[in-house]
Amino acid sequence: MDAHSARYQVVLVGASLGGAEALQVLLGGLRTDLPAPVVVVQHLGPGTSALDSVLGKVSRHPVVWAHDGVLLEPGTVYLCPGRTGVRLEPDGTLTVQPMANRSSYGQVDELFTSASTSMGAHVLALVLTGLGNDGSAGALAVHRAGGTVIVQDEFTSTAFGMPSAVIKAGAADLVLPLGELPDLLDRVVGAGRPVPTPAVRATEAMFAGGGELGRLMSTTDWGTTAFGPVDRWPALLRDTVAMVLANPVPMSLMWGHDLLQLYNDAYRDLLGERHPEALGRSVLRVWPDAATTIAPVVRQVVDTGTARRLTDQPFVVNRDGRPEELFATIAYSPVRDGDRVAGVLATLVDTTDQVRNARRLTTLHRLTATSREASDTTTDREVCQWLMRALAANPQDVPFALVYLVEERGVRAHLAASTGLTDDSPALDQLVTSERPAAWPLHKSMRTAEPQVVEDLLTRFPGLVSGTWPQPPHTAVILPVSPIRDGVPAALLVLGVSSHAPFDAAHRQFFDLIAERVAATLTAARIDREQKRQMAALAELNRAKNLFFAGLSHEFRTPLTLLLLPLEEQLTTLPAEHRDTARIAHRNALRLLRMVNTLLAFSELEQGRDPRVVEDIEDLAGLTTDLAGVLRPAIERANLALVVDCPPLDRPVRLDRAMWETVVLSLLSNALKHTFTGSITIALGSRQHHVELVVTDTGTGIDPAEIPHLFTRFHRIEGARARSREGSGIGLALVRQLVSLHHGSIRVRSEPDLGSTFTVWIPYAQPQHAQRPAPVRSAEEKARMRQAFAEEAESWLVGDEPAVLPSAAGHRATVLVVDDNADMRNYLRRMLSDQYDVLTAAGGDQALDRLAGRGADLIIGDVVVPDLDGVRLVERVRADPSLRATPIILLTALGTSS
Repeated sequence: MDAHSARYQVVLVGASLGGAEALQVLLGGLRTDLPAPVVVVQHLGPGTSALDSVLGKVSRHPVVWAHDGVLLEPGTVYLCPGRTGVRLEPDGTLTVQPMANRSSYGQVDELFTSASTSMGAHVLALVLTGLGNDGSAGALAVHRAGGTVIVQDEFTSTAFGMPSAVIKAGAADLVLPLGELPDLLDRVVGAGRPVPTPAVRATEAMFAGGGELGRLMSTTDWGTTAFGPVDRWPALLRDTVAMVLANPVPMSLMWGHDLLQLYNDAYRDLLGERHPEALGRSVLRVWPDAATTIAPVVRQVVDTGTARRLTDQPFVVNRDGRPEELFATIAYSPVRDGDRVAGVLATLVDTTDQVRNARRLTTLHRLTATSREASDTTTDREVCQWLMRALAANPQDVPFALVYLVEERGVRAHLAASTGLTDDSPALDQLVTSERPAAWPLHKSMRTAEPQVVEDLLTRFPGLVSGTWPQPPHTAVILPVSPIRDGVPAALLVLGVSSHAPFDAAHRQFFDLIAERVAATLTAARIDREQKRQMAALAELNRAKNLFFAGLSHEFRTPLTLLLLPLEEQLTTLPAEHRDTARIAHRNALRLLRMVNTLLAFSELEQGRDPRVVEDIEDLAGLTTDLAGVLRPAIERANLALVVDCPPLDRPVRLDRAMWETVVLSLLSNALKHTFTGSITIALGSRQHHVELVVTDTGTGIDPAEIPHLFTRFHRIEGARARSREGSGIGLALVRQLVSLHHGSIRVRSEPDLGSTFTVWIPYAQPQHAQRPAPVRSAEEKARMRQAFAEEAESWLVGDEPAVLPSAAGHRATVLVVDDNADMRNYLRRMLSDQYDVLTAAGGDQALDRLAGRGADLIIGDVVVPDLDGVRLVERVRADPSLRATPIILLTALGTSS
């Protein structure tokens, strides 16, 4: 606090008998640093006094003896020496002179009187315990000069003579116990608050917790208003006002017949520029625009004594010179004085944010819904029109909106859609280019992809009409719309700001979310259109592929048949030494025929055809047993046990016979391919509504991570141990499709190194469908299909022919053939053995074993072989010093560079 502007610029203390003790209580009880000097007159006898030392031990302020000419410093306690006359001069210094009568009597009067002349109303004088009447004349002078005089009460005084004399002289403004005097100095001098006289205490008690409104009301001269002086207010009014002021919730008290209004700080924030003129005025004058809604409700509360509530009541206030729409839920409660209603208490809950947020959230939901509705659009313009229809439902927060689609890398933009503006509005600029001026400053955002706030709409577009208020928007925001490529946005969104809403952070965030939704909708529509285009292209490509495979498969069947028929004749007529070669050709032709049949069946299913020819099969158990017998020789040759558990069923099963054969033989051959020890079990059983086929093996099992992909076409399990790595990759995928075509299902359970179980369920009842005439399959065709499975299984078990021993003519070069196909190994052996010693290996690891100790002069290998593939075999050979120079030829049937 500035000492020169403070209400009290000096504190004077006069005391006599008992004063030393009283001064210790007074100075020791202060809790603040006083911004004014304290001058103390304590009647002292002759001799040296230690009072400065005694008081200095308890005082937070420095205590010093006053001397002549000392300039008083704020926050310092000055002790007047005994038997001296001390005067406070207008320049703020003390004059200290010995008294002529060598007595301390009259010392207090002289100090107080001089201070009243020098400081006038800025003096606060305290008269403490003491005998006599010293100080009464000086206190009266201070009182008359406008200063304040406070005396110690009789109960706490050692001697009441001096305080009593001041009281009798009519100079005491306040009488207090000694214990309250430190707090009074802290309050009056330290904090600058008024002296707590009875009138002040009454006012402060009511306005104490009122914040700014409490301070304003405490300084208001209520005697000049309809309320009258505060000390004449009824207790009910005083208590209610105190409660209103102390409440953090917006509250307004409407008192008397005229509904005079008193309110708190929280309510003031809702009044805007209506404060402070609204204080003490009739509420109907303060809110004339709401009189039709407020007055009937308030009068009803006064007349009936029943509380009422208005929910989300809208009203307009002026803040910073601009109107703002607010919402509040208001509860009107009667304030009763006995049987009558003396006033109405309005308690407000500001719901502006809730109403705005709900409104804006609804708009964002509409935009999200538009994303789904706009998915069928064919152009970006149509998408923008959908978006504008969604924004048009909220003119309170979006009085107008325009969306421009940016073209030619930011060179131009055209208006795609708008809402909230008349057709002839000057704000509707249809085309924006860099070559001509535009209504909106879009060029900058087109170049920089940065948002802009345009605040000059009233001058830019005179006569602009938009929104729900008479006042048009004065601000708009230009927002770039993602995606932003090479610094150029896909679109620009122009959004008007309501003239009755602040453009604050929440408002800006709402606009940013709109821009995000617009971007997301445009992007989603573009992606959807592109996906549809790609799907159509893929569908056409897939259709062409299926037609190609179907046609190719049909074309393959004829030459394959012409290959097989002569081979089958030669197998019975050729000399024994040539039959092996013919058998290899026949076995591989059968394998090729089965692959062609599989591709043809798969392409038909991919085209959505239903090639089933269903019939009631009376003895499905016998058919299944016969199919197991097709692979029994190969299974037993592999030293595996085949367990067939197919008891007769109690009813016929309706299905396609050829498809059932494919399912059973595919599952059995798959089990043989991956089982090296143990057994394979095929079981057929009946469930309540289904026939159940179970194929179980004790093979290598399947990694759990691979099971979800097991029935995916062309999927292969890398690194899986198998008798052969050959195959089309669509066997199990075809099985699932054939089962699904019969409205059945297939499940696999497997554990690595323990085996796998495939379970197929086919319902007995098959839905009716257009039945095609059953194709006539000859016995030879059925046998050839089964033989194809059997021959392929046999090919996995074909062993290597005996090696040809070196000729006695001398050393021959050694060739190592590495291939996982036994027919290929044996064929190459026979072709090369006339001139070379031929070693064979089925995989990379076996090849290294063959090379150990003897090496080879040439290695011929397949790239794709089990264990160690051809490429890694080359790496291992080149890393071995003894084999590093061995020439290697790698061959592959793969058609890709990888």
